[in-house]
Amino acid sequence: MEKPVVWFEILGQHGDSLQGFYAELLGWTFAPAPGPSKRPRRRPRWPFPGRDARSAPAPPWWVTFYTRVPDLDAALARARRMGSRVLVPPTRHGETTIAVVSDPQGHPIGLCT
Repeated sequence: MEKPVVWFEILGQHGDSLQGFYAELLGWTFAPAPGPSKRPRRRPRWPFPGRDARSAPAPPWWVTFYTRVPDLDAALARARRMGSRVLVPPTRHGETTIAVVSDPQGHPIGLCT
């Protein structure tokens, strides 16, 4: 990838519940972020999605990101069991199939195979 993503954040009202959602859905693990904030981050170097927006100076905007999963149907079933809505059903784009689900606070999360 010529210009890889090096940082992303998902702002929400309850960072701890978002952390649990991403841990269960995608199997991510977390560690304290370096620096004074000590917010959780995704290992090995990406920040944790789910920063608490209650103290943010701006409205809680978001950006959709896509993450590759080994089995899209299984990931969608797991997301539904966790209370997610499927916002975009599995859709073929060339060699890739995508779907978009919501996290507990309504953020769109792209999944692809």
